Amino acid sequence: MMKARYDIQLMVQVAKMYYMEGLTQEKIAQQLGISRSSISMILSAAREFGIVEISIKDPKKNVADVADALSRRFGLKGCVVVPTAIESIHLITKVVASQGADYAENILKSNTTVGIAWGTTCYEFMLAFANHSKLSDVNVVPLIGGTSRIASEYQLNEMVRMFAEKLHGTPTFIYAPAIAESIADRDLYMQSSSMKAIMEKWEHMDAAIVSAGAPPDWYSTRMIVEPAEMKAMYEADRNMVIGDICARRYNLMGEFIHNEYSARIMGISEENLRRIENVLCIAAGKQKILSILGALRTNVLNYLVTDEATARSVLELAGPEQA
Repeated sequence: MMKARYDIQLMVQVAKMYYMEGLTQEKIAQQLGISRSSISMILSAAREFGIVEISIKDPKKNVADVADALSRRFGLKGCVVVPTAIESIHLITKVVASQGADYAENILKSNTTVGIAWGTTCYEFMLAFANHSKLSDVNVVPLIGGTSRIASEYQLNEMVRMFAEKLHGTPTFIYAPAIAESIADRDLYMQSSSMKAIMEKWEHMDAAIVSAGAPPDWYSTRMIVEPAEMKAMYEADRNMVIGDICARRYNLMGEFIHNEYSARIMGISEENLRRIENVLCIAAGKQKILSILGALRTNVLNYLVTDEATARSVLELAGPEQA
């Protein structure tokens, strides 16, 4: 062991005053009755002697490791994990959607066809997307029909118009409900020339912006049941809906659920979703942990943007086996 240049107790005392109490070297010198230059040398000696160890925690590196783990685990082309210390689901959604908008600039290309879904996250994404985008000639297409909800995040045609404007592109509008009253009604809608034109675009999409809807049961159980506890319940029943992409419901295993409801959907099919080269999913918050896990297992997503706490929970709940 090397010999200390200064008394060990003195080095400990000076180090505590400087690093823990936040005193300046000048103030320490005054209190101890020694020169400022001596304080500087004592602090250097404390580091050399191992009394003081300095480590730098880079939050971006930490989240980058989590993003890499998600990408490897689920075969993603890319993943962004946003470090946040926010409790509010609304604020987390806004922050993550904003990061998603920045990330999308690297994914979207000019002279392509891009689809967008409805919902709060996609709406916040669209608002955050840069008005000064360098992209041009992008055809923006709705991925699902309309709804009777009056909230802005469900007015998909208006979202499409605004997004197309930001992309210096052309909007395509849909004039049909998201869910038809009956299968017969859906079939009639699908025979219209406008729907046939949209379906043609759905079959040749270059990119899509989507989110993962929270489990229907979340809003009634969130106060008493944690995601880890809910996981066992959803694993036990393959017919239980864990989330949806463009109203296409899926279970925790990532299997889309086919029933009378799904047969009435006026939106892009799961087969066409899987054909899209670049599908960016933006989803965040505790309420979507299991939804994101299920969505990653559908083999629809290529890119994911989420928050750190959610990302870590998804990895933990995915378990050690390949999802």
